[in-house]
Amino acid sequence: MQKLSLVLLSLAALLAGCEDKPKIRTYNTEKPADVHAGNHVDGETAADAPAMPPMMQNRPAAGTSAPAGEPVRMFAAIVPQGEQTWFYKVTGPVELVGKKATELGDFVKSVKYADGQPEWTLPEGWSREAGNTFRFATLKVPVEGADEPLEMSVSALPGGAPETEQAVANINRWRGQVGLGDIDAKAIEAASDDLSQETSRVKSGESTIYFVNLVGKQQAGGMMPPFAR
Repeated sequence: MQKLSLVLLSLAALLAGCEDKPKIRTYNTEKPADVHAGNHVDGETAADAPAMPPMMQNRPAAGTSAPAGEPVRMFAAIVPQGEQTWFYKVTGPVELVGKKATELGDFVKSVKYADGQPEWTLPEGWSREAGNTFRFATLKVPVEGADEPLEMSVSALPGGAPETEQAVANINRWRGQVGLGDIDAKAIEAASDDLSQETSRVKSGESTIYFVNLVGKQQAGGMMPPFAR
């Protein structure tokens, strides 16, 4: 019996020795420098990157309506409405915007507001496009003799700051976009209701609408949206 047990133990040891040994696996780990090279285009290899289309290379900064340095006219309005302030703005060729200034002003003055939203009837030929992050809407304004319509942006921000202070801040921001210097609150408070002037004020119901009719040169850097103070 003892001999049989020794034989069985020897057989078990022999079978265990025949099992496959664990395989050694190897992995290749990329060095940090290799990872960086695979995900970056450095100055020395920028020529290998896809070229920007010529149309994009020559395109004005986002939000502008003309190349930097080109003469432009901006017709815009600030309309305080309780806890919100509404902004209307058109920028384009001097003569074309000038032709539509009276119609643009009449439209802004005609807009009614209910439940925080503007309600309007668009003049004949005008059309509305959906807004985006910064705009409530974009209004297309046809001009006789022009290939493309003008664009009026419509946007709103919370009121917050005193009315005149907010008007001064945004009017000066607009003036800077066409290369004009700042004005102060006294200039706005002294403004007449003549929309042909650089700055004007018009009573509309219980509200005051602040208009600008600016001629200057488009500045580089794009058109920033209005801001609250």
